[in-house]
Amino acid sequence: MTTPAVSCRKITVRFATPSGGAHTVIGDISLDVEDGTFVAIVGPSGCGKSTLLNLVAGLLQPQLGDIAIFGEPLTGINRHAGYLFQQDALLPWRTVLDNVMLGLVFRGVPRDEATQRARQWIARVGLTGFEDRFPHLLSGGMRKRAAIAQSWIVDPRILLMDEPFSALDVQTRQVMETELLDLWQESRRTVLFITHDLEEAIALADRVVVLSAGPAARIKGDYPVALARPRDVAEIRLDPEFVELYRQIWADLRDEVRQSQAQGFR
Repeated sequence: MTTPAVSCRKITVRFATPSGGAHTVIGDISLDVEDGTFVAIVGPSGCGKSTLLNLVAGLLQPQLGDIAIFGEPLTGINRHAGYLFQQDALLPWRTVLDNVMLGLVFRGVPRDEATQRARQWIARVGLTGFEDRFPHLLSGGMRKRAAIAQSWIVDPRILLMDEPFSALDVQTRQVMETELLDLWQESRRTVLFITHDLEEAIALADRVVVLSAGPAARIKGDYPVALARPRDVAEIRLDPEFVELYRQIWADLRDEVRQSQAQGFR
């Protein structure tokens, strides 16, 4: 057995409430993510999906349990991980070129080398000719391409993605999903991908993990996705195996969504 890229053991996270109590977001979660796999996590709103991602990033520490990255205990920021947020993390006062090369600059890469590598990544994500543009001059899809280049240029062994395409229109979203899979197919880095969209999760991932409704969310289901690669994210949705897998996972997820909504109406 190879060492997992990410290993969570009996993780529990609690946050203090204004009344002085404690709210348990996730409770007793154990999860292994094998190196080079694409794992999607789905669940109802408020179940702790982003919290779990922040734990793996080292931005949060669990009250109970342990996290290991490639077999080493995680005690601070996860230096092996890149993070692609739901909202653009591009600096508005920097051009596309300056944003993409930022991670290399922080790592002490000489500016000429950082510039060259940034231009290569800009071309790779289809933004050649837009190097001198500021983020507010780009469309949503173009900003997301720049953010992907910014995340991948530092060659992270793990890429954490928190609903990165949720704000895009359907057509742009499918284009970005396909481009992401192309990049992943080349590098085979470990990806932990958060989404509310079950179809997106199945189309992209090797494995779909379903979290239960909170509080104290747990892993309710863990489904391998055996669909052939490479995949066209638009056409794969018509595959009978895709449809059947969607039905199986939705049967788990639907009950949790209803429970979460019922709690919200109390």
